[in-house]
Amino acid sequence: MLLRIMSASTLRNKIGVILLEKPLSLKEVAEALETTEKKAYSLLKNMFQEERVESFKDEDGQRKYRNLEEETEAALKRKAKADKKAA
Repeated sequence: MLLRIMSASTLRNKIGVILLEKPLSLKEVAEALETTEKKAYSLLKNMFQEERVESFKDEDGQRKYRNLEEETEAALKRKAKADKKAA
């Protein structure tokens, strides 16, 4: 699996880009990264401590994660750079 060789920093940056679309649950983040929920939790916990993401409970009571404003701006730049590189 390709993602296993990515650094934690790269994976956290990828989570920021993934969360641009919509808030996701821990399980959804893990699936998007193709990793375990334990690894996704560790990455999200670190991002929470760095004030890059916040968690909240949706209408169904499920915990979801979303980017904070500063992370959204940084993730948009990373996404634009990746899209430009892919083109």
